[in-house]
Amino acid sequence: MNKLYILFAFLGCILALVLHVPLAWFSNGVIQKYSFEKIDASGTLWEGHLWNLQDLGNVHIKLDIKNYLENKLPISFKTISSSMIISGDASQTQFKNINFIGQMSKLPSRDGRLQDLKGQVEINFDEFFWEEQVCISSKGDFSTNFLMKNALKWNWAGPLLSGQITCDNGEIVSRLIGEEDNQTITADIRLSLNGNYSLKVRVETLDPYADLVLPLFGFEKVDSDYRLSEQGTWL
Repeated sequence: MNKLYILFAFLGCILALVLHVPLAWFSNGVIQKYSFEKIDASGTLWEGHLWNLQDLGNVHIKLDIKNYLENKLPISFKTISSSMIISGDASQTQFKNINFIGQMSKLPSRDGRLQDLKGQVEINFDEFFWEEQVCISSKGDFSTNFLMKNALKWNWAGPLLSGQITCDNGEIVSRLIGEEDNQTITADIRLSLNGNYSLKVRVETLDPYADLVLPLFGFEKVDSDYRLSEQGTWL
């Protein structure tokens, strides 16, 4: 009986230690593995904060062991910064209930064309599953109003763009469509998890001001339409 008591007491001490492992210890391991800059952390591995991460800002993380034992996603998180807000649930290869709202002008991007543009990007994932940099399955939606929010700057406005997000041949794909005022815009986006992307956009419009704006973004006029086709790296 005494041995059993000692065993339970020992296990209780181990559990108490694990529950209070400082998140800073874990974050130091992340720094070494992924070559991040120094991370400021507080709280425990089970619930804590990462502070002042580049682009992401402050991150609240919570690990639920019950969800892990029930084969559910064990990690919930929320990030807050001046450029974006992200929240959802995660495991090593899966996201669920992801909500992303980003300010176009502040999103991290190497594309100078996006600087100083007003508007938001909203992405919602009901679920997203990947393995070894391959998109396996996805159910989500993507929308942006930046074509509407820069009318004063361009003297031309486009519609709200929106569409579904799925997986195709291991890549994340989305077709965004917007229609209003005798204008139709279609954008086909493909993203690979190794960092490459391709983009094809077609703009159908009779607005003469579009001819002053769209060529600045790389569009070519083909008959009565404007078209853009490019590829590069997004990571």
